[in-house]
Amino acid sequence: MNPDLERLIELQRTDAEIQRLQAEIAALPRRVAEIEAKLADARAVVEKAKAAVKTNEAGRRKLEGEIQAQQQKISKYRDQSLEVKTNEQYKALLQEINFAEGEIRSCEDKILELMLDSETQEKAIRGAEAELKARTAEVEKEQAQARARTAEDEQQLAQWTAKRQALRAGIGDPALSHYDRVLKLRHTALAEVREQQCTACHVLLRPQKYVEVCANQQVLTCDSCGRILYYAAAEVPAAASRPPAAQEEKEAETPAAQ
Repeated sequence: MNPDLERLIELQRTDAEIQRLQAEIAALPRRVAEIEAKLADARAVVEKAKAAVKTNEAGRRKLEGEIQAQQQKISKYRDQSLEVKTNEQYKALLQEINFAEGEIRSCEDKILELMLDSETQEKAIRGAEAELKARTAEVEKEQAQARARTAEDEQQLAQWTAKRQALRAGIGDPALSHYDRVLKLRHTALAEVREQQCTACHVLLRPQKYVEVCANQQVLTCDSCGRILYYAAAEVPAAASRPPAAQEEKEAETPAAQ
């Protein structure tokens, strides 16, 4: 095979692997953000549950303060009832006392509801914290795997980059310039020929050019897409690739059909 063509084939494989590794490394920040988002969601559930408990506690304190205020009113009204001189004044004070006692009962009922709700919220916090703990362990594991994969990718990228530089140094300028130009335009610079067609653009090659491409002795390009063409000899069936003399000897050794 033509040395430049052989190196160009390997260069395209190398460039493809470099692009893959670069894309994988570039995707890491997004992957890490997705991992951290899982943890943020779990933390948000815990914080929401804790906030609900604090709101519950604040509500109970407010109701307890309201009960104390109503108890003070009742005490004041009872003291005043000892000093009233008319039945109307006494009845009015009794009414105020009854109303205050009703407010106390209402506050006590609400406190009981909040206490029951608090038990549910405390249970929710324990569940959310257990989920957060499990999610944290999972996230830390995923982050470690992502960092390890990135380190491995960066190491491989350095190796492939060194290989790319060595390959480019061994390719003639005309062929390398054409490779770079087509790669920039079409993202792939070489195309294999199969069944007399360029596998990239599927245009049929002229018979003479097909023969020349199959020889792999020149750097030839597709008249349609401009890609450098090559023929993978390994794809040729064994019988078809055997020299004619060897094929005749093989047939001579085969017994004639009875």
